[in-house]
Amino acid sequence: MAITLLTDVTAAPFVEVFIDDLIPEAASLTVYRLAAGREFEMRGAVRAPTAGAFTRIDFEIPFNIPVTYRAELFDAAGESLGFTDSATTTLICADTWMHNPLNPSGGVRVALGGDSAAVISRPTPGVVSRPLGRRVGVVLSEPRYGVVGLKLDVRTSNNADADAVQAMFGDAGMPPVVCVRLGARDGVMRVPQPLFLSTLNVSELDITHQWGGGEISHQLDGDEVDPPIPGLFVPLLTRADLNAFYSTRAALNADNLLRLDVNRRYDLAGTAG
Repeated sequence: MAITLLTDVTAAPFVEVFIDDLIPEAASLTVYRLAAGREFEMRGAVRAPTAGAFTRIDFEIPFNIPVTYRAELFDAAGESLGFTDSATTTLICADTWMHNPLNPSGGVRVALGGDSAAVISRPTPGVVSRPLGRRVGVVLSEPRYGVVGLKLDVRTSNNADADAVQAMFGDAGMPPVVCVRLGARDGVMRVPQPLFLSTLNVSELDITHQWGGGEISHQLDGDEVDPPIPGLFVPLLTRADLNAFYSTRAALNADNLLRLDVNRRYDLAGTAG
């Protein structure tokens, strides 16, 4: 029950988590991703049904740091059967990418302006109470917040990328949350990886667009938030993609020996347009 991790950096960089030869009793599984001391359930891989093998794409893997995956198996009654072995990989990427977690195919390579994340604030909500008769106050506090009021200068160089960045923040019914994965050029910023950031207003500042250069600055001022629940995901590869590529069922079967092979044809994602 080993996990095989396959990476791709030709588009929005991702890792494929492929688990082969599962025990017969395994009816579903949950994949966990551990990086930089934080553990997440992998999107689309929460109590996901399986039939001997499993494959899923992770678009939220952070860049340039070791990332470990393992899966917990469950039987048909939902009882845990234990964990698979772990597998670790490091996805090397120089560029910073952003996408809405519910639309991974809309990811955009962006550049961050030099004043991005110049100030990073993680406040602790509370008050200092001063009871009568005490010389010093007493702190009444709550758990510390994540990053708040983070300012990012997100640069795009063409209209298509600018439109895609704007669409991430609430279009098509999506929540205004983005997953920011810092590339090596921006990786010195002391923010969580990956960073899930929400802002309710993204202003555009024209840099060279008016002169035909196409560069626009998207001004983000947002807070770190929880991502959408990991059980929500949009499949990368759809039946429509397969139907658009293969004219007949016979052609599909001739090109793919097993059903599992069909499920892993991520190269056909988006064929249907």
